[in-house]
Amino acid sequence: YIIFSPSFVAGTIDRVENFTQELKQISSPYHEDITKGAERIIIGLFKKFVIADNLAIFSLNNQNATQVNSAWGSWILLYAFAFQIFFDFSGYTDIAIGIGKLLNISLPENFKQPYTKSNLTQFWNNWHMTLTNWFRSYFFNPLSRTLRRKKYSAFMILLITQISTMVLVGLWHGVTLNFLIWGLWHGIGLLIQNRWSLFTKQKMSKFAESPKLMAIMNIFGIFITFHYVAMGWIWFVLADPSQGWTFFISLFGGA
Repeated sequence: YIIFSPSFVAGTIDRVENFTQELKQISSPYHEDITKGAERIIIGLFKKFVIADNLAIFSLNNQNATQVNSAWGSWILLYAFAFQIFFDFSGYTDIAIGIGKLLNISLPENFKQPYTKSNLTQFWNNWHMTLTNWFRSYFFNPLSRTLRRKKYSAFMILLITQISTMVLVGLWHGVTLNFLIWGLWHGIGLLIQNRWSLFTKQKMSKFAESPKLMAIMNIFGIFITFHYVAMGWIWFVLADPSQGWTFFISLFGGA
């Protein structure tokens, strides 16, 4: 379980009980595993080495961030990075799952169209899902139960658990200030989204009666969520927070 090569470097994060169960049984004929595994590996290689690597040429990084002199140029760099990191990471996941399948091991899925989700909670339920589930099981839920036993208010429980969980998710990627800021960005975003959903709950129930209004609200939610996540990537990719802030301002025409 610890040294299983397809997943021990960067995910997916499998539960040991699921992994050992896979070792104890043959889930499908080997020729099916070969076909499915090969298909998944090819898809992953295409994502990583064709799409992600080409996007990397003009996506946001420390050097490219200093080259743009317009808001449109900044947005292009940011959009390119948003899709580069998705295709790079999901491509690796496809390769890992495919190699696992060749060995008759079914590793868990890690991405399910995260950029098509209409709020930040749904995004994190579909982006790096195994990491999200790990933190939910071993940190978020135990901490929530502890705070409830100590009679904290619902708002304080949400504030403490969401902010601290996402800060730890950020620091999991690297113990540096930029990853701390990235974690805070998502923690605050999740808190705002939760409060907004609670505030608009009655209005949204009325919108549910109209499929057209719901479709419009869903598209609007996807637009807002994607751009919030994309702007968060600034702090993820730029190691210097001051450079990140300068680039953030440039998105809106600032010098």
